[in-house]
Amino acid sequence: LVDPRDLAAHRLRGLDPDRPVLRGTAQNPDVFFQGREAGNKFYAAVPTMVKEAMGQFEKLTGRKYNLFDYVGAPDATKVVVVMASGADVLEDTVSHLVSKGEKVGVLNVHLYRPFSASHLLKALPATVKKIAVLDRTKEPGAIGEPLFLDVVAALRQAETLGLLQNTQAIRVIGGRYGLGSKEFTPAMVKAVFDELAKPKPRNGFTVGIVDDVTHLSLDVDESF
Repeated sequence: LVDPRDLAAHRLRGLDPDRPVLRGTAQNPDVFFQGREAGNKFYAAVPTMVKEAMGQFEKLTGRKYNLFDYVGAPDATKVVVVMASGADVLEDTVSHLVSKGEKVGVLNVHLYRPFSASHLLKALPATVKKIAVLDRTKEPGAIGEPLFLDVVAALRQAETLGLLQNTQAIRVIGGRYGLGSKEFTPAMVKAVFDELAKPKPRNGFTVGIVDDVTHLSLDVDESF
């Protein structure tokens, strides 16, 4: 996937006393802001470039990836959004639940930054009514964890741009799992979907521990 010419060009940009360059200079307020905003177009181009690279990777290996990969019922009403290793457990559990007739799904995020709201919306089934976003991190004092806030903002942005008629009809909750490599099992996935099925699902939950201090944890049926 790496073009030898690009590799050679990258090496030529390396620090070398025989080819001195000036880096790390300070910028004053008269130009710094403008310089930061001038980089917008480069970040905006990243999702398309990553998607093209994923297409090249598929041709070479046969393994297909998208910026957001959806697994589950095409008419799912409840969807979990997650990143990284937790997606494997979710996909296996979702496949089992779908085989039992449940309308559930999981959206696996492969490109987090820049976050492409348009690709997120295309990957979500149009029938979704409730979304649980699982973050494997905790930001104390924040109103929500990073991925949760991005999903909420993406839905709101979609409504503003007219891509969705009413995102308020989609209830979004966030939760935490797997901190410190805490175990994440199919039973915990089922607990998240059970929470989504409630009339008023809880936001800011934890799954995988028993929280007897702030009482944010979901009940897990280990027999699942």
